[in-house]
Amino acid sequence: MRAAFFCFSAPGEALAGRLAEGGDETVVRVAPGALSETVARWWTAADALVFVSSLGVAVRAAAPHLRDKETDPAVLVVTEDGSTVLPVTCAHLGGGRDFAERIAGRTGASLLLTTSSDRAGLTAPDLLASRRSWKLLGRAGLPAVNRAFLEARVISWWTDVPAALPPMPEGYRPAQSPGEASVIISPYGRDLAPRQVQLVPRCIAAGMGCRRGTDLDTLRRVLFLALEAEGLPAESLAEIRTVEEKGDEPGLSALAGELGVPVVVVDREEILSLDGDFTPSAASRHLGLPGVAEPCAASAGPLLGRRTASDGVTVAFSLLSHPEGGRLTVLGTGPGDGKYLTLEGRRALEEADAVVGYRRYAELLPPAWLRGKTVETYSMGEEEKRVERAVSLAEGGNRVVLLSGGDPVLFGLAALALRTARGRVPASVIPGVTAAQAAGLMTGAPYVNGLALLSLSDYLQPWENVRQALEGAARSGLTIALYNPVKRELDEKLAAVREIFGAAGYSEVHLVRDAGRPGASVRRLPLESLSADGVDMRTLLLLPGSSVERVGDLLLDRRGYRAERAGEREANS
Repeated sequence: MRAAFFCFSAPGEALAGRLAEGGDETVVRVAPGALSETVARWWTAADALVFVSSLGVAVRAAAPHLRDKETDPAVLVVTEDGSTVLPVTCAHLGGGRDFAERIAGRTGASLLLTTSSDRAGLTAPDLLASRRSWKLLGRAGLPAVNRAFLEARVISWWTDVPAALPPMPEGYRPAQSPGEASVIISPYGRDLAPRQVQLVPRCIAAGMGCRRGTDLDTLRRVLFLALEAEGLPAESLAEIRTVEEKGDEPGLSALAGELGVPVVVVDREEILSLDGDFTPSAASRHLGLPGVAEPCAASAGPLLGRRTASDGVTVAFSLLSHPEGGRLTVLGTGPGDGKYLTLEGRRALEEADAVVGYRRYAELLPPAWLRGKTVETYSMGEEEKRVERAVSLAEGGNRVVLLSGGDPVLFGLAALALRTARGRVPASVIPGVTAAQAAGLMTGAPYVNGLALLSLSDYLQPWENVRQALEGAARSGLTIALYNPVKRELDEKLAAVREIFGAAGYSEVHLVRDAGRPGASVRRLPLESLSADGVDMRTLLLLPGSSVERVGDLLLDRRGYRAERAGEREANS
């Protein structure tokens, strides 16, 4: 969300600086007498305007610009002492309520909600629409629908695309027919009763083909003609699909940008593997494919009909075969209690519907970060089970965060999760700080010249492979970080460490326990004294390399700077 944090004093600017998390969030110091001009400039440039001020200042500044709760930016107030956050306008359709909750979570402030459904803990239809990026139709009936929801604490809903929907919020009860429902969830245009609203889910894929260089206007016109013929509003589109040969068409990219949907390129092999009675197409002659629009649409789910063809553009639609909006994020939680989590990681947690992970990783996170989310935890050794569960939840339309301690790509779940999710749900990885980085901070700067990271675990890799890696690392002379000293035959493993690294000239080892966590400790030993005493899976073994020297209590690596050489000459003189 693009947000501007308006502040008017030095304390307010300091607070805004702590609240804004960079990227699309900007701190704006408002000059005396420039409030109206500043708000006017940001009104169409931001999704949210956060006033670090009194409520009166925000109301007077925003009032002249208010037009429509669906298109206006959300207006929020944060008191200058940082104790309270209040969503003022566009709390539901504009996303202000959820953004206010995220801001309050950043500082532990109180969230002051004034909308009745929010205070009752209910997910009103307009709030659901905002959270799912669904279009809300029939806004005239929304007050009556919300009022009935407040009184009964349940709301009836009906859909004609049940397989394409994510789980519904608490209090939503399915109706047997559209006439019995207060909320209609459908990608098709419908006539609504006075006390009904419609939510349009993004569950339609558009397969599109075109001649090389087709302009944006032509592509838009043909697409909208095809949508009208099917009775589909443009807001039902989740993605545009095309073949590799058309993936770089500027017109398609521009059209997708206008609609706020991605362009998905479908592999040739996937198209050729599809079974279907597709309309004969010139693509069979020019591209060696059974078509473009219909096969590309069919790769996402069942076709809704034959293609539309006009002016060298072809369009076909399908219903997504899995609930829209589901995605998997593999999150590196860092080594400790959340203080090392990246800003991107914080946002992923804020937006998540469900969190899956090893029990210890979940327990280390602040409880407030997980409040209101489905949290499922697992024991050590259940890695494949929790990855499959996370992917399954994402297939159900949930935004899922899979916790992976440290960095997911280093001895973590990234590869397993991406492999499991491939072809099932969109998946991404957010990197994290690893234990070796936290250990480096605790001991000084022991690897500015390089670092080798290895695992001592032979649960998934044969010990012969582990030993071979240890021997190669020892020859490097670099600082070594050894992870995962598993209990099985630990004495023998540590004996191999003493043997291999002692022969290569390493002389000491630092046992770093609970790096990055409360109560972290470092114990220095001569390498020959290394034993299983005090070593477990919460211990990182750090072996300083040949270019590392001890300066007081610090381990400092030498990079080759003149100051380092001068210090060495003084020490030797």
